[in-house]
Amino acid sequence: MKYKLFVIIITSFLFSGCTNSSTSDNPATNKTSITSTTFTGNKARLIGRFDTTIKGEAKFTWPGSAIEFRFDGSQASIGIASQGKTRFVLDVDGQTKDFWTETGSQTYLLASDLKNGVHTIRLTRVNESTAGVTSFISDPQTDGKLLTPPAAPDKKLLVIGDSITAGYGVEGPDQSCHYTLDTSNQQLTYAALAANALGADLHAIAWSGIGAWRSYAEKTPIKPSIIVRHTRTLADEPDSQWNPSLYQPDAIIINIGTNDYWEGSVSDAYQHAMATLIAQIQNDYANKPIYLIVSPMLENKVRLVQKQVLQSLAKDTVKVLDLGENNGAEGFGCDYHPNLKNQTRLGKVLETNLKKDLHW
Repeated sequence: MKYKLFVIIITSFLFSGCTNSSTSDNPATNKTSITSTTFTGNKARLIGRFDTTIKGEAKFTWPGSAIEFRFDGSQASIGIASQGKTRFVLDVDGQTKDFWTETGSQTYLLASDLKNGVHTIRLTRVNESTAGVTSFISDPQTDGKLLTPPAAPDKKLLVIGDSITAGYGVEGPDQSCHYTLDTSNQQLTYAALAANALGADLHAIAWSGIGAWRSYAEKTPIKPSIIVRHTRTLADEPDSQWNPSLYQPDAIIINIGTNDYWEGSVSDAYQHAMATLIAQIQNDYANKPIYLIVSPMLENKVRLVQKQVLQSLAKDTVKVLDLGENNGAEGFGCDYHPNLKNQTRLGKVLETNLKKDLHW
């Protein structure tokens, strides 16, 4: 069955196959020695979960974490420390391109030779937490002056999911490819596309292979489940706990279950684990609508069983939402994951439902 292939993560893949031939996208050509400036965040807006307990830096791991700022000038840079090679999307005045960081601490040139004036830059990490911790270690630097950052939107969403939500293989050519940093892109997922269309901030808590009860390839639970990881600021650090009061979403989307069912039915264990997760979310975000997503990667009877379990948990503000299947009609991404066509279709259904229910 195809759904058995979906979340194989081999460590060697995390640091291979990710070079970019474009000179403008290669960090080796757009870095200088780090300056003494540290990160304060006074003139920038952070989107996502950041650990600022160490003065002078903002650490992050979750895909979709971003910094946004405005400046009056012609160029801008920022200091970044990376544990490993990491892929970002760089948006300069609405024009986007890939941007990579390498292991170590550098000052990266984000934009240069712009027309003197006001510009907006957003830098978004699109790789998963498995690529390691990244830190902003300086405020944005410019040849002009930093301005008040863009205001945060009124609309806020939180999505909790696995590889589908992380964008595993979304840019892969077909199902035959495996995980690489340059085919994984959280910004091209159903949740990110819907949030962008709705003009909403999105916190994405996504980890490939994870489940509510067990992870992919586990007979019984071994690795931390989403019940454990979703509480963290930095995904792989148990002591880094997130304070839910820092971000109160208007709605929560939970897309978990693909990996619990990787080898058939585990409905009792899955139902109990999902009930625990929902209770945690309701405690953190009281009276906020919760959408339980039917996995688009499960097939036939297994998919029906998962949907029935989710329906048994639907009550009051908890709703089951079926965005559709990933059945191959539009092709596949790597390891049978949704490709961009799949993700776009799923995102449109989510967008329509959120717009209707939240009156957006």
